[in-house]
Amino acid sequence: MTNEEIPRGHAQELASCFATHAKVLFGYACFLTRGDRTLADDLVQDTFMAAAGQWSTLRCRNEAQRLGWLRTTIGNLAISVFRRNEAFRDRLADLEALYRPPEADTHAEAASAITLERCWQTIQALPPQQHAIAVMRWLLGMKNSEIAANLGIAEGTVAAHLSTVRGKLRASLGPYDPFSGDKRGASS
Repeated sequence: MTNEEIPRGHAQELASCFATHAKVLFGYACFLTRGDRTLADDLVQDTFMAAAGQWSTLRCRNEAQRLGWLRTTIGNLAISVFRRNEAFRDRLADLEALYRPPEADTHAEAASAITLERCWQTIQALPPQQHAIAVMRWLLGMKNSEIAANLGIAEGTVAAHLSTVRGKLRASLGPYDPFSGDKRGASS
């Protein structure tokens, strides 16, 4: 559906809905995609394209119902993308091996790969909220205030979760902790 097919009043309502919910949906999409910002952005855009097609129905719902529909739609779109890309992800490691430079320092690469794998295992084993906060902070580079706004929690809660996660990473990774230099304060 193009902009010309959406009645002017409806287009303004849809734009207002986008302004209200896009940032929260982007945070949710980042969580679903484990921090893939490009895919998250595409999912948000596709969700609002679907909303444009259903706007005559959605415009009659209240904000909470609209947000519920948008979250369900973005989740369903993410599942569809993951299913389509499953074959590609299975072959990605093989493709990366083919293009690895032959003069690479295999010892350093092995140590980095092990550390990274342990780091992600630790982060993936976190409770959902701590996982989302870790991804938003270290993968997306978001500030505590941005994370708090995206998740609808207090900034102090974000700082407390980050402190807990850092402790878990230090315990899991020992001297190979890549975040030991991350000494940003709670307002970062």
